[in-house]
Amino acid sequence: MMTLQKIVSFGFRHNGGGPSVVPGVVVVDVRGMFRNPFHDKTLRHLRGTDKAVQEDILQTPDFAAKYKHIRERITVPGTETAYIGCTGGHHRSVFLAELLGKELGVPVEHRDVDKP
Repeated sequence: MMTLQKIVSFGFRHNGGGPSVVPGVVVVDVRGMFRNPFHDKTLRHLRGTDKAVQEDILQTPDFAAKYKHIRERITVPGTETAYIGCTGGHHRSVFLAELLGKELGVPVEHRDVDKP
């Protein structure tokens, strides 16, 4: 039985969209689930590792329930890699991947965080 080995944040607008869903891979699209800091011009240039962005995303209605749903989806038996995707891969996916990685003790990669 495979166990979660890593979490990868990414942006759907890069590299032709999301990764392929194959055995051991779970892709979670968070675009419609959480507040998008990009719409706030003061947060647009920041990343999901910045406190101001994190605080903005935490203001999403029902944040805890949505976060729990993602955690449950990526920790099912057989999941080896979890991809967390938002539009650009700068804000929501980065923050959520970091939060999940820290909670679950799993390494985190940010595929698109430095792309424009």
